[in-house]
Amino acid sequence: MKSKHHDKRLSRLKVAMKDRRLDSMLVTGDKNVCYLSDFEGSDAALMITPKRRYFITDSRFIEDAKKNIKGFEILCVRESTYKTISEIIKDERLKRVGFESMGLPYEVAVRLKGGIGEAALVGVKNLIENLRAIKDSDEIGLIKRSVKLVRKVFSGITASLKPGVSEEWIKKTVEIEFIKNGASAAFEPIVASGSNSSKPHAIATGKLLRKNDIVMVDIGARLAGYNSDMTRTVFLGHVKQKLLNMYSVVKKAHDLALNSIKPGVKISKVDRAARGYIAEKGFGKYFGHSLGHGVGMDVHELPTISGSGDGTLSEGMIFTIEPAIYIPGFGGIRIEDMVLVTKNGYEILTAN
Repeated sequence: MKSKHHDKRLSRLKVAMKDRRLDSMLVTGDKNVCYLSDFEGSDAALMITPKRRYFITDSRFIEDAKKNIKGFEILCVRESTYKTISEIIKDERLKRVGFESMGLPYEVAVRLKGGIGEAALVGVKNLIENLRAIKDSDEIGLIKRSVKLVRKVFSGITASLKPGVSEEWIKKTVEIEFIKNGASAAFEPIVASGSNSSKPHAIATGKLLRKNDIVMVDIGARLAGYNSDMTRTVFLGHVKQKLLNMYSVVKKAHDLALNSIKPGVKISKVDRAARGYIAEKGFGKYFGHSLGHGVGMDVHELPTISGSGDGTLSEGMIFTIEPAIYIPGFGGIRIEDMVLVTKNGYEILTAN
């Protein structure tokens, strides 16, 4: 993934740093390093200071870094990463150094602190992840490519969803089709038939699909560094009326949530639109997970679409809407679509 937007991303990071009163930021998470620098390898770090940008790696990746990374001073670790970072902090007389509190092990932070004198190490959470929640045009294009592949693969396996075929065979077929198309499965495909569909993250087994079964298929692709995620629930013949009723409730909840989406709307309102309807129809206790999650470089990232979400929707956010009803021992229904928040509303990326 090569982006023309990384300068803008770094500028947005500088604004976020200023809001936290940080004069510098140490970035160590692989996805965040990639987001800001386009480096797709591992074992690299970034130091963003008031006037300079450093890309830090070791001899294994230094050749690729010097060839491909633009806009950074490339530093090769000679003795230790700790020493390299400490020297930057001392040379630039940095005072408040932010670091990713969820990504840097405690012992590493302690060791680093021991080598930077009086400079303060400040743990921050989701600083870059919040930036990643709003996609730029490059990211939207890459996600749409991944979604297109998911729709293609699902369409291709539809004819295979028939009695006598095993859950595991369908799962493996999906994985193979992704590989054939230059991608990989973003997560282990979920293929759950009959009563197995009551398990939100059911593991595909050798169980054979049967006539009049319900089948839940949840698949996602990882293509060019970006992911997709989609769930469809399929009926193989005539299913029980209760399952049909459940499907109707989930579909209505799904549509109510979609109709509430536009910039400025509270995230909790979107969740309530779906969850409230499911509860109103008597199935509230059978819908336990959040309504949705952001999708991008990670399959699950910000924003989290839940009742406790205190943020608001912004143009450029991409997330899932996946209301569901799961009745243990009986069966489950889930409909999951990916949605892009647009200037005046939304676009369903996974629309059939």
